[in-house]
Amino acid sequence: MRIATDELLARLKEDPEFGLTARLWDCRIRFRMGADGFILVIRGGEATAVVEPAGIFDDWQIAISADDEVWGNVLAAVPPPFFHDLFPAQLHHGLRMEGDLESLFAYYGAVRRLTEVMRSVHNDAPVAIPA
Repeated sequence: MRIATDELLARLKEDPEFGLTARLWDCRIRFRMGADGFILVIRGGEATAVVEPAGIFDDWQIAISADDEVWGNVLAAVPPPFFHDLFPAQLHHGLRMEGDLESLFAYYGAVRRLTEVMRSVHNDAPVAIPA
């Protein structure tokens, strides 16, 4: 599965909720989507770059991976039960989150918003901005 990483980066840079929930975060998140992958670089709470394709020797702190079918459900416009968030997808459907789990869960609000922005990019829809 592929996602438009240039569009993802642009939307994350403009998203006020991601900026708020990711403030002060420095991280490299490797996403593996079936055979495809990329690394999202976050510096000082801002999404600054995408490294694509992600090689096996590229540096990362957090890795989130699943097969194409799981990502297809997670990124669906209306996700099926237990695909609406990464944590239940990990518990019930084989998605994996690994690496610096302390950082992952400290910034889980940013990870959730990142997933929502990925969903909007995947479905070519605007991302909802909370009131």
